[in-house]
Amino acid sequence: MAITRIKRTTVRLGRLAAKIGEAMSASVRRMGMLAAVLMVALQSVAFGQSAVDEELPRTFAEGLASGVGDPIFEYYHLAAIVGIGILAGIAARGLVPLLAFSAASIIGVAIQISPATLPFDETVVALTTIGIGALVVRRQTIHPQIASILFAIAGLFHGYSLSESIAKAPTAPLLAYIGGMLLVQIGVGAIACAFAIKISGRPTQIRGLTLIGAVVTVAGAVAAANSIGLFS
Repeated sequence: MAITRIKRTTVRLGRLAAKIGEAMSASVRRMGMLAAVLMVALQSVAFGQSAVDEELPRTFAEGLASGVGDPIFEYYHLAAIVGIGILAGIAARGLVPLLAFSAASIIGVAIQISPATLPFDETVVALTTIGIGALVVRRQTIHPQIASILFAIAGLFHGYSLSESIAKAPTAPLLAYIGGMLLVQIGVGAIACAFAIKISGRPTQIRGLTLIGAVVTVAGAVAAANSIGLFS
């Protein structure tokens, strides 16, 4: 029943995107498709669907696959990466904030596999994702140094939360996981940054950024609701 409802939601989103797409440029249509994909991901979470195999990786290849897959299938993390990339593009001052987020996420993984803990990690992850989405909606320009500090804090908690399922993995798959995670974070963030730079000077297409920001904010809100057990 849940899968059927997800399929129906996908069809409806596809039809809506097609209607909107008739009046929009190719770039904004691509962002509409991204929004649809993210919304379907949120529907999957709401109905308790699992997108990844929870079995602990035992080999380097399995760890790499998990490291690539987790940042994509964990909707809140994907949304945050896209949002940070767009904010970097709006500021047009390089990828330093994205790199700060990624570097701090490695520290988060290290904390996860250590005896130490980060309290309220799910709540902080949700709130930071909401904040990132709100900044994108406002197309807020942030000084690179301030952005790097804020996004490093976000990355610390995101990395900690994301790596919970792999904390007990052997060293080789764990290192591969970190490598795959960094690959996706930097790759997706750089693409989002390039997209933001490209359309920032086009008033007719700037609404695409607002759309993405709204989706990122919704992703954070769903993560917040999930953290307090509304979808349990």
